[in-house]
Amino acid sequence: MGVFTKLFGGKQKEDQLEDDKYIESIIKSSNDVPLGGSNNNLIYVGYNELGGYYYLQTFIIGRLKSKTKDGAKLIIEGNDYRLELNSDMSELESEPASPLDAYVTKIDFEIEKNTVEKLKRSTMKQLTLTIKKKEVVFTVYNEE
Repeated sequence: MGVFTKLFGGKQKEDQLEDDKYIESIIKSSNDVPLGGSNNNLIYVGYNELGGYYYLQTFIIGRLKSKTKDGAKLIIEGNDYRLELNSDMSELESEPASPLDAYVTKIDFEIEKNTVEKLKRSTMKQLTLTIKKKEVVFTVYNEE
């Protein structure tokens, strides 16, 4: 086991340091605080109301690159709730974000007004985005 650790263990640590630096560079380039983070993606979230319909607007910035006609699903898990939201549009495509060496994927999810009022960063545990066959798990980001 010692040989494998010497050969491969160091690589995992290097990859984690690289991912941490990558995420930090995205955070520094933004004026906003992300809701969550994964190994190499951040999710920013906002709310919008249009014609009596409420939308959870998400911006995923990082290495996620996807193009689909099947939409996406977002699962929000909190202290005493679990929400499953489907994207309001089925066609989605990531766009390059220069100079970050990243992609931006914008996805809106339709949500009920009373649900919006219940969602709070302090009660959220994690968010899981499923797009195509990719699953990205975000843990809630706490500003230090």
